[in-house]
Amino acid sequence: MGASRPPAASMSSALFTGEASNERPRVRRGVRVLIAALVTLGSGVLNLWSVIGPSLPGRHALLRSIFPLEFLHLSRSVTLIIGFALIVSSINIYRRKRRAFQFAVLLVASSVVFHLTKGLDYEEAIFSGVFLALLWSARKNFTVRSSIPDWRAAAFQLAVASLVAVGYGIAGFWFLDPREFGINFTLADSIHRTVLFLSLVGDPQVVPHTRYAHWFVDSLYLMTATAILYSGFSLFRPVLYRFRIHPHEEALAREIVARHGRCALDYFKTWPDKSFFFSPDHQCFLAYRVGASFAVVLGDPVGPEDRIEGLVREFLELCQENDWRLAFHQALPDFLSMYRRLGFKKLKIGDDALVDLKAFSLEGKAMKATRNAITKLEKSGVHLVRCEPPLTDEVLAGLRDVSDEWLCIPGRRERQFTLGKFEPEYVRSTPVLIAASADGRYLGFVNIIRSFRKGEVTVDLMRRRTEAPNGIMDYLFVKLFLVCKERGYELFNLGMAPMAGFREKEEASPQERAVHQFFQHLNFLFSFKGLRAYKAKFANLWEPRYAVYRNAMDLPRLAIALGKVSEIQP
Repeated sequence: MGASRPPAASMSSALFTGEASNERPRVRRGVRVLIAALVTLGSGVLNLWSVIGPSLPGRHALLRSIFPLEFLHLSRSVTLIIGFALIVSSINIYRRKRRAFQFAVLLVASSVVFHLTKGLDYEEAIFSGVFLALLWSARKNFTVRSSIPDWRAAAFQLAVASLVAVGYGIAGFWFLDPREFGINFTLADSIHRTVLFLSLVGDPQVVPHTRYAHWFVDSLYLMTATAILYSGFSLFRPVLYRFRIHPHEEALAREIVARHGRCALDYFKTWPDKSFFFSPDHQCFLAYRVGASFAVVLGDPVGPEDRIEGLVREFLELCQENDWRLAFHQALPDFLSMYRRLGFKKLKIGDDALVDLKAFSLEGKAMKATRNAITKLEKSGVHLVRCEPPLTDEVLAGLRDVSDEWLCIPGRRERQFTLGKFEPEYVRSTPVLIAASADGRYLGFVNIIRSFRKGEVTVDLMRRRTEAPNGIMDYLFVKLFLVCKERGYELFNLGMAPMAGFREKEEASPQERAVHQFFQHLNFLFSFKGLRAYKAKFANLWEPRYAVYRNAMDLPRLAIALGKVSEIQP
């Protein structure tokens, strides 16, 4: 069942810091990528600037003798669109997107040709050629595949596209020769006319006097159409990422958990809300979800210990290719040294509260208040109902009634990822302990689930009615401890008490202690200390749980990602 744990001294490690030797290549890569993004941006600006002014008369006449006028206007329009696309693409170049790089190389190479065909602008063509060489020299740094479409990222790119279109129009009107329209545009005039033309309203006072002026007005409409098409693609393109879970993958994951599971959290790693990543030999796997471009792995990978590190390395490569950040949520202490070798950091996020069932008893002074409360409830007619799976429809309906009432309590809602939700077939398949009133009405319940740590048992759903008498959950837990003790279990896992501080002599970095202090000052929002105090009424063993992450700047986004992956999807 569960694998042995390392000695307590090895469970906590000092502050994880990235190796200096690993930082230097990252810095160099970052500089190269930044230069490539600036080159792409510069190439796009060059394209837009080159089409704002008319061609030199001598060069234009030479081209007219070779190509028809329509082709020259087409070349100018294509150059305009390429410039627009390059400026917007520079955002994804900075994000190291492989397809964006390939697209940018094609666009810059095309710019060399169209600079020559639109006005024999060999100066711009030379600059574009230099830009192309600089961009190509950085090609090995672009390994990120397309990521999950993100509304905020798409909105940002749309804002950039709109600014590009507006900037082009303003610059065009402002720098045009007055003879083009017979008007010497001021900056205010340029802004006003740009807004009118980009919004397709137009201005009857702006009358083109030359062929180039006619083309410039048409180019504003072209920019509007391009921006609309781009925004439609950015905001409404199909989601590229899907949870691809097949029955044989779920079955394989369950087999691996059955052989190598080591904690209560492993029970939820094979649920349908997870995606699986297997090692090439299918001997180990990890379960994860993606939210806010963050791959959040539930706990640690499951499998033979000597295969775990290789699996994490491979998954890290997958995350880099998809431009996902990576973190492990509620990791055990067992693999901290391995995570450290791979450049991860740790943050203690809480402790699992464990009840030593062998030593548990209602006798003694410490349990007097609990003992009296249980006696009082039983005298009022409260009694325990034990139901083994499969549960009947009648029992399930009663539990559903309690659950629905519990969900009406402010702040209560169904969640997922680290716990289950009330699904009839799931609840039907689990043992349930119910606290019932004298007339048989259900007041509260817990459902028992399997822990993959030897000798341990735990629960998932813990729900009660709003008008249930005080102490009803204490009553259920005490009865549950005694039932599990009778069945030979040694430990009961009450779940994690988050951000409740550190035990005496527990190793923790200054950063970890600072984070815990910050959250404890938010006690008016969520009673971290209160939850720990409640669990401490029964728990006498505490085991740390960690968030394992790559960079301190990832922590705010990790918090957002945890919220997203925990929410029930409609």
